[in-house]
Amino acid sequence: MSDLDRFPRPAVAVDLAILTVTDAGGPDPQLRVLVLRRSDPDGWALPGAFLRERTTVARTADHVLREKVGITPHATIRPRLLRLFDDPDRDDRTWAVSVANALPLPESALHGALGELAGVTADGGLDGVGPLLFDHDAIVDAAIRDVRERYEIRLRYVDVGPDPDGFLPEPFTLHQLRRVHEAVIGAELHKDNFARRMKPHLEPVRGDDGEPALATALRGRPAALYRRAR
Repeated sequence: MSDLDRFPRPAVAVDLAILTVTDAGGPDPQLRVLVLRRSDPDGWALPGAFLRERTTVARTADHVLREKVGITPHATIRPRLLRLFDDPDRDDRTWAVSVANALPLPESALHGALGELAGVTADGGLDGVGPLLFDHDAIVDAAIRDVRERYEIRLRYVDVGPDPDGFLPEPFTLHQLRRVHEAVIGAELHKDNFARRMKPHLEPVRGDDGEPALATALRGRPAALYRRAR
């Protein structure tokens, strides 16, 4: 027996806070978090699974997406590590540590997913499904703070790009882009300031004649279409 075998070891869970913006590009975009209804114990929780012997966090996250959420993850999907949640009393069933990850995905990637997409309120809570089991509300709070930090531009002057997590499909108008940023941070942004900050990171979409392409299916005056600068 190794000396290490004499130390007690916690169970290790891999929990995923999956975030998306529904109706991105539409009239009512909203930041949402995927939650699952479970039993034993009964309630709402984030999708997750315990780490099996001799496997990895990445493989466990892949298993959660396939077996718990019911979607096939794309090869480019990379969960964002938030932190470890290690309160010894966080799970009444056993001593368990959570490796908590945030996973922002476009709504199209969640087609056919199990569970519910709970709306995120302006103050960072979940609408209609709380409280979550274990300490999953704290994980959701950390995930929302993480994504909002990447989308907030009012108090930052560098390192804020257009829709950094790719919630909005291309091409898009500046109005659609601003509405997605507002949906994520839970607050309105100044129209002109936002456009001035984003335009250096965008390139206009042009038609076969070389002229700027316009969005004609939206209300109001036709607006220029953009994509993220390559």
